[in-house]
Amino acid sequence: MKIVDRKTFLKLPQGTFFAKGEMWSIDGFCVKGESYKNDFRYQNLVDFEWVSDEDHAETCDRMLETGESRPINKSEMRDGCFSDDDYFLVFEKEDLKYIKELIDQHA
Repeated sequence: MKIVDRKTFLKLPQGTFFAKGEMWSIDGFCVKGESYKNDFRYQNLVDFEWVSDEDHAETCDRMLETGESRPINKSEMRDGCFSDDDYFLVFEKEDLKYIKELIDQHA
């Protein structure tokens, strides 16, 4: 893995796996979409399908209480934060191979 700043991240190709944060608090697991001048699109892999903020909270409650399963949210979002203080933990090919090995072993 490597850590890059926003300017460097925007130059990376679509399909880059990453986590975003500020110095030194980074979380999430996302896939980069298209870059724009100072913005980008991404898919958050740590999210499920939901319709509204109220629906999201209610769904979280049901998932916890009943064990309900929800599909991963396949929608792309726009970052829209424009903060030069953001840092990105970028997963490299060897990291992704290891994650795939773990999935193959445990799924």
